[in-house]
Amino acid sequence: MVYSDNFLTYLKWRGDLSFKTHPFNEIDALILTELVYIHFDNIVPKVGEEGMITIREANARYEKSTEREMLFYKQKEELFDVLAFSPRFAELTLCNFVNTYDEVAQQQFAAMHVNITPYLTFIAFRGTDSTVVGWREDFNMSYMMPVPAQQSAVDYVNQTAKGLFKKYWLGGHSKGGNLAVYSGVFCNPKIQKKIVKINSFDGPGFNRKMVDDPAYKAVEGKISAFVPEGSIVGMLMEHEEGYKVVESTEFGLLQHEGFSWQVDRDEFVLTEEVDKFSKSFSVSLKTWLSGMTTEERKGVVDAFFGVFEAAGINDFMDIADIDVKTAGNLLKAVAKVPHEHRERIGKLIKLLIDENSKK
Repeated sequence: MVYSDNFLTYLKWRGDLSFKTHPFNEIDALILTELVYIHFDNIVPKVGEEGMITIREANARYEKSTEREMLFYKQKEELFDVLAFSPRFAELTLCNFVNTYDEVAQQQFAAMHVNITPYLTFIAFRGTDSTVVGWREDFNMSYMMPVPAQQSAVDYVNQTAKGLFKKYWLGGHSKGGNLAVYSGVFCNPKIQKKIVKINSFDGPGFNRKMVDDPAYKAVEGKISAFVPEGSIVGMLMEHEEGYKVVESTEFGLLQHEGFSWQVDRDEFVLTEEVDKFSKSFSVSLKTWLSGMTTEERKGVVDAFFGVFEAAGINDFMDIADIDVKTAGNLLKAVAKVPHEHRERIGKLIKLLIDENSKK
């Protein structure tokens, strides 16, 4: 069977059903992890502020906001508009918004609460955008833990998940998925007992020390991870909890976007394993990094991303339409990489270009 439906189609099927008649599910969770990418500053009440705002009301305010043009993906704005007029989502309330960006600390962290029912709250963690700087945060996790955003996620959950009779469902896309898992593992044990599920949507995994930690083992059964067929970010490091592979209508890096993930009614359309490109990239990177010291891993990540920056590539999506001049700049940048890393980095970049040049 050939599918061409995503969560926007799901909203047409299920958008008129309440959460009382059709309980919150993982498609709903993915939708809300896309919603948290919206610039809700000065719209959704911040941590410590009183009150809540419905998705419909937030959308109306956002229409008048000067922040609109700062959003990197227009699709997310379009989703926001659909949710604002969906009976299933329009009256859900938003609160506890936080948005921190610190260049010095190399930290980008954003999250908010979405109240599904009086007894269930979804905590959505924002991931990174498609910029080279954004993706670098994901790769930094290969040599640093906790990164500042991970500690912020734990502090955020401990500070905001205080509902006496509430249950909490955590989730995030890209780096946000990693933050959802990390905060669920290391939050206050009393809060941890209230967590019913944790979703990571193409989020990085963790190092071996983390997945062997008894604290991780205690919540492993609550974690559910999903990656697209051509996953890169979601295949970083270890996923001890396992992961499910979702079919996508896009190719290469574009599969990272949840809008391309296939849906059949209220379930993802799954396939058995990631594709050849994802395996090759993941195995090459993991084999290369294994046995390296923390400092050596940092050097590899710095060198890898330094190539793109030197070549003037600021957004990974640009690789799909790379021109001769930019390709030449990449080759020049690779030639300047320290010789011990040059061949491996060259092969990884060739994999990226070959896969993302397919139409």
